[in-house]
Amino acid sequence: MEYHLIPERIRQELLQPHSVQIGELQSGGLSGAMVWRSQSIHGVVALRCWPAEHPSPLRLSQIHAALSAARELGQVYIPTLFANRVGDTFTSDGSRLWELSQWMPGVADYQQTPSDARLKSALTALANLHKAWATSRPTSETAISPTATERIVKLQGWLSRLSNLSRHPMPATDETHRLQYLANQTIRQLAIRGPELLQLMTELRSQPVDLHFVLRDIWSDHVLFTNEQVTGIIDFGAARVDEPATDVARLLGSLVPFDTDRWQVGWDAYHEVNPLVDRQRVVALDRVATLLSALQWLEWLVIEPRNFRVQTKELLERWQRLVARLEPSVPRHI
Repeated sequence: MEYHLIPERIRQELLQPHSVQIGELQSGGLSGAMVWRSQSIHGVVALRCWPAEHPSPLRLSQIHAALSAARELGQVYIPTLFANRVGDTFTSDGSRLWELSQWMPGVADYQQTPSDARLKSALTALANLHKAWATSRPTSETAISPTATERIVKLQGWLSRLSNLSRHPMPATDETHRLQYLANQTIRQLAIRGPELLQLMTELRSQPVDLHFVLRDIWSDHVLFTNEQVTGIIDFGAARVDEPATDVARLLGSLVPFDTDRWQVGWDAYHEVNPLVDRQRVVALDRVATLLSALQWLEWLVIEPRNFRVQTKELLERWQRLVARLEPSVPRHI
């Protein structure tokens, strides 16, 4: 969607009040959102157009309320949101929701230049954000983990399909051989690990935990660094009330998937700031998420192939890293 296709309502209600000059489209991402890096009276801003199917206006209003609360509590790596002409932080064009926010400084380059200082900064930032969101809750909320419940349903669904998965035909592409290998390995790991992980999630679900707003999709591409410090966290489309161990597992599994010692460095940095999260829940959620993420790529690239704006080679590399983490030789951080 080029600038001239930006709806007139968005220009008048959201862009004109902030004198926004649209820049280059920066990303579309797997979610289908579009983001333009633009200039405004506030400096550099991000104009985001959400995909039509997600999030709903109610969900986005909840996300924006949580982001604003975090900013008010001093979490400066969370972007400021800029209101439209009538004071709302998002605007509908009739089918899609649009928002304007601060363009966060830094680069998502941890994988290119990892260090213990960066790892500690990332986990410390996450712990501080969790503490802010826990503080901003109207009342304390202890309940069954939504993540544990969803993981159980997904594992049960995949295990019920196990006998039919290997019969699914491969797409005829240049990468068919690699797809076949990854599909076979993923199905094998489901058979080996699925029942054990289902039991583990059932046990976790029986233990109520403290819930507050969390990110749910915090990984290396969503954490921005300037030198050794986190200066931005981005992409909040999956955020909701859930257990914070979900975020810790997601971030550590992304930053240090194969290094037990550095995993511990990251965990210690988080735990020093926020000691209320249980380490064993983090480990368990990481293990289950790794298997389910591999199965998700099986779904998206083999069973019901989707079209992505990212090259297939990059998607297969993501899938390959997940499959590698499922191998018995990979440390389990326990």
